[in-house]
Amino acid sequence: MPNLEGPIPVRALRDLLGLVRAMYADWSTSGTGPIELEELRGIGESLHIALNLAAKTKPNSMGHRAAWARAEEATHQLGTLVSRHASLLSTVRAASARVVGAPPPPPKFDPNEKVRERFKRG
Repeated sequence: MPNLEGPIPVRALRDLLGLVRAMYADWSTSGTGPIELEELRGIGESLHIALNLAAKTKPNSMGHRAAWARAEEATHQLGTLVSRHASLLSTVRAASARVVGAPPPPPKFDPNEKVRERFKRG
């Protein structure tokens, strides 16, 4: 059973929500499937609700424990989802590009693209 006592670490929860937002920005432009995007959206929504609930309630209250439980479940779901993807390098690049105002990185390399180009040229 997870520890639902004491104040929830709000800063860490914000950090995690920011990571989910960066992943969503990356995945929505990199061809990730709609099921994974919907899972990620739901995780972000759960983290957002947990953050709001934690801000409105006192530690060890029923509402604060609910925020803890929601954050714990969302964190578990995020870990499961991320474990199915090899790397978060593209997420970090996409987030960095958003910070400095650069365009998003190009889509992942498609090895078949060179083959298609050759056939187009004839």
